[in-house]
Amino acid sequence: MASLSHRASAATAASRHQGIAIGKREYVAPVHKFEKYCPETIESDWYEWWLRRGLFMPKQSKGMDVDDKFTMLLPPPNVTGVLHIGHALTLSIQDAFARWCRMHGKSVNWVPGSDHAGISMQSVVEKKLWRDLRQSRHDLGREQFSREAWRWLQVHGSRIKEQTMRLGASVNWEEEYFTMDSQHSRVVREAFIRLYDAGLIYRDTKIVNWSCALQSVISDIEVNKMPTEGQVLLDIPGGDSRVEFGMLHAIEFPIIDPPSDGPHSVRVETTRPETMLGDVALAFNSTDARYSQAIPIVCDDTLVDPEFGTGVVKVTPAHDESDYACAQRHGLPIVRVFGTDGTVVNDSQFSNYAGIGRWKVRQNIIDELVAAGAYLGKRDAGPSFIPKCSRSGDIIEPMLMPQWYIRCRGLAQQADELVKSGGIRLVPDRQRATWHSWMSNIEDWCISRQLWWGHRIPAYQVSWINCTVRDVWVAASSQDEARDKAFNSLSATERVMLEEAGGVALGTVTEDDDVLDTWFSAGLLPLTAFNFDKEEGTALLPARATDIIRRGALSSLLETGQDILFFWVARMAMLCTYFARVPPFATALLHPMVRDMQGRKMSKSLGNVINPIDIIDGAGLPRLQQTLREGYLSEHELEISTRELKKLYPVGFQRFGADALRFTLLLYTQQTQQINMSVDAVKASYHFCNKLWNTFRFVHMHASELGLGAPQAAPNVKHELFAGIDKAQMTVFDRALLSRLHCTLETYQRAMAIYRFAVAAEAVRDFVHGDLCDRYIEVSKLALFGKDATGQEPRVAIKILLGTLDIVLRSLHPFMPFLSEELWQQHARRDASGEMSIMECKWVVSENKIVAHDSIAEEENNASIMPAVASTAALC
Repeated sequence: MASLSHRASAATAASRHQGIAIGKREYVAPVHKFEKYCPETIESDWYEWWLRRGLFMPKQSKGMDVDDKFTMLLPPPNVTGVLHIGHALTLSIQDAFARWCRMHGKSVNWVPGSDHAGISMQSVVEKKLWRDLRQSRHDLGREQFSREAWRWLQVHGSRIKEQTMRLGASVNWEEEYFTMDSQHSRVVREAFIRLYDAGLIYRDTKIVNWSCALQSVISDIEVNKMPTEGQVLLDIPGGDSRVEFGMLHAIEFPIIDPPSDGPHSVRVETTRPETMLGDVALAFNSTDARYSQAIPIVCDDTLVDPEFGTGVVKVTPAHDESDYACAQRHGLPIVRVFGTDGTVVNDSQFSNYAGIGRWKVRQNIIDELVAAGAYLGKRDAGPSFIPKCSRSGDIIEPMLMPQWYIRCRGLAQQADELVKSGGIRLVPDRQRATWHSWMSNIEDWCISRQLWWGHRIPAYQVSWINCTVRDVWVAASSQDEARDKAFNSLSATERVMLEEAGGVALGTVTEDDDVLDTWFSAGLLPLTAFNFDKEEGTALLPARATDIIRRGALSSLLETGQDILFFWVARMAMLCTYFARVPPFATALLHPMVRDMQGRKMSKSLGNVINPIDIIDGAGLPRLQQTLREGYLSEHELEISTRELKKLYPVGFQRFGADALRFTLLLYTQQTQQINMSVDAVKASYHFCNKLWNTFRFVHMHASELGLGAPQAAPNVKHELFAGIDKAQMTVFDRALLSRLHCTLETYQRAMAIYRFAVAAEAVRDFVHGDLCDRYIEVSKLALFGKDATGQEPRVAIKILLGTLDIVLRSLHPFMPFLSEELWQQHARRDASGEMSIMECKWVVSENKIVAHDSIAEEENNASIMPAVASTAALC
């Protein structure tokens, strides 16, 4: 538990979480000597070596300018699971930029962590309890259930950290956070109390999105609105058969005491005949035992569209938001039909249906309507949507109940203005319109959840014994504080009454059972990570740190998926700006969602979720199927996912390594809307890694034969990667290669600076494939093997190749950290005070004027003959 709830040093955290034994031996680079490219060996040692050398830690320098500091928060993955390919994309993008910044002399503080995952964690632990002990959380009680959850974390909580390390993420483990650690929990509680005291948090009874499967409320943006054009049959969690949706059921409602010359009934069409038990605004037969009174017909232009259906609707205020608003306008009663478990409540009005599930009772009611001659059939409802819980797949049941809300209008206006004014920059820029639309139409945010795992809401209901003074809800850090706050909130008359009855000591204090929405906790993370004042013991003060004030934001960059722009990004902007008076980040970089090769969203039930470690290490189909069986899928879901898995990946995955996967994902970022992931693309990147490996061996073999070494690297020395080359001895091919290299690096630098990682990676890949390997090396072979007719000097060619390889390795390091480190260690000559890792290399390419700008065009034209010469060389 301690490893998750307290910050520790990087070395200690790594050894405890990973089992890495950190001794006192020398920091010897784990260079491997073998002929073939072997990612599993190359990637096995370097991460520990980087950790030992403290290379992931930010530099400490008093005179460092704010522009030389780069801070970034790693979006916290759910601690319950394992990283999927979307997480791998996030890590690849962020690590590429962090390493590039280090090579440009910046002090990088990239803060990692994990989320307590309220709903997911509770679900996992509940399923485990039932599977192992046949017990529910209610059998254990809240305290024991919490202990079971922490016990589960002790056993399984390190999996995400292990995966993060395997992907090569150069995060600052010393600042690792867990969203329920003691420091962040303190910030969350204090934030709730301060927002409540400021009138921004309130408690109210409204129609909410209730998930019967989760037994909890979820927010509006956690509801997936599944479009349908008519009839559709859906599997419902816990159901034994499919349920029909998308149909309009026609019901005849008789009119009580109809006029002699008027209609005797009203035809109503509804998609939910099961809720007619709670109808309050259409007349029904007064002799029906289910209803004791006739119900009125009301006119409501807001609710009813005369062009839709029959132009008459039934009003069920307890289970429909629009109907509830109608009831408020007309003073109609509220009749609750379903309980929190989705069954009909045990009410005398509907005793015949009590305890029956909502989908079964629908058919029961239709059967009775048919028997009574009041059911007139059904038809396709046409275009509509079905509200589904994004967490469980359950159909949302609108339910009337009290919850906690944040008033979002003012907070959203401030966040919207930040984007308009440039205080927050959104990349890509097209997200600005989406941001403005959402912020302009924002609703208050329901932040309470009916769970046991999470940040318990610091709110108390104070009641007064033997006194008529009203009960009071307050936010407080303790029961005593709650009692005092409640007393102070009373009117003068109420205080007198209470004093006469015995005073504040008579107050009974009951803590709210609910917990806070996980996104509320996540929305405060930048404050805890970058604004925590240890002397004050809080993170909720206006920003004071000099670098934050000069930067104008708590951190430099936020990089995350565009699918959580409003789940997380917007909420951070609202909450952090309110407390710190500066935005949580200067730039928000949003990448597209990763889908399978068919463009489908990745889902366990579809069997198309990819664990990045399976691509890194390789995994056969039996192993992938075993992973599914070890999960918590239902038998039906397991059957479907197993079948789909075999169809998508009939032989499983080949071993490709982390570098190939990272490089592929970065190349995919050119697909700005969505990424359709294909394993064949990873295979192509693996072949590129192999080509680079073989190119390196070829160049160094000939360098050794000629007695040449790589350029020396030393700190604080102006590097000259092409020193000792007599320009008079350079051929058109030599100059053309360096010209192409110069242009490639200009493209690379421009692309990296504006987060166009695919452009940068593609530029280096194409240079290596085409200009370096397919052309220049093939031409150079004529000289190296004594068959040259081009006048090329072998020693000049090798020196140019050695210098070019050094630059290529530095360029590829942000994308392929393991392979670039391995080759650079074998490539570079260092003295005792030199750079010991490619991570410590400064980006010195700008200091190497490879070819004068005015000669580039000429060399590019001359280089047009290189492919022909290369083809000739290949035949020799």
